[in-house]
Amino acid sequence: MLHQRLDGAGQAGVPIVFSHALGLDLGQWDGVVETFSSRHPILRYDQRGHGRSAPSASAFTMDDLVDDAVALIEGWGRGPVVFVGLSMGGMVGQGLALRRPDLLRGLVLAHTVARYAPPARAAWAQRIDTVRTQGMAAVADMVVERYLNANFRAAQPGVAHALRQQILAMDPVAYAQACAAVAGVDWLDRLPQIVTPTLVLAGAQDVGATPEMARDISARVPGASLEVFPAASHLSVFEDPASFERALTDFLATLPTTSSSR
Repeated sequence: MLHQRLDGAGQAGVPIVFSHALGLDLGQWDGVVETFSSRHPILRYDQRGHGRSAPSASAFTMDDLVDDAVALIEGWGRGPVVFVGLSMGGMVGQGLALRRPDLLRGLVLAHTVARYAPPARAAWAQRIDTVRTQGMAAVADMVVERYLNANFRAAQPGVAHALRQQILAMDPVAYAQACAAVAGVDWLDRLPQIVTPTLVLAGAQDVGATPEMARDISARVPGASLEVFPAASHLSVFEDPASFERALTDFLATLPTTSSSR
């Protein structure tokens, strides 16, 4: 059973599901939810082995994470929803749009990847081996540096420290399992099959989910729009929340307000 949280239950806006990045939890969305829960019912959740969700007893794939999202949306009963996924969450969102478009009214793919090139997959394999043999402390600084740009880390050391502590607290086995699922993502060739209205977001300073990767995703998804945030790396919800929330607000305004008008 995955830990989940509901906000804005009585609101009349389109329902939104938020899905977080690797190594984080539903708290990643606190600021965004504070803004949008006054207008929208919101479901957010901790992915397997993250936050307060139980770890998986065995290895899992991205398809398994998509299955988790399907079960959550169906169990909520408020769909079709706007699914907002960041990084690993965006990978889940791509699979969800391909497998269960009936559950979606809109899709936001933030700082995410549809397929890794062989060198990147090799880097993931090395990270997995490092975590399994040396623990989370061996990768925590690297993860923080990739997630938050240097200027933001200097200006907001408390946020960077809190992020590092969260990474350090994660179970190494669960993290390695999730890394393996992320490394194996492979939606790229199927993206032209997506029929859900889609917004792709990227950070100009992101070295893991690069702007070029985002452009490739948006070019393949029919009708998708793209925005690149100049001041962000991988976690624009922290680095540039005003831009993230404005982009989401603008996207929501383009969607039909009822499922029957899709």
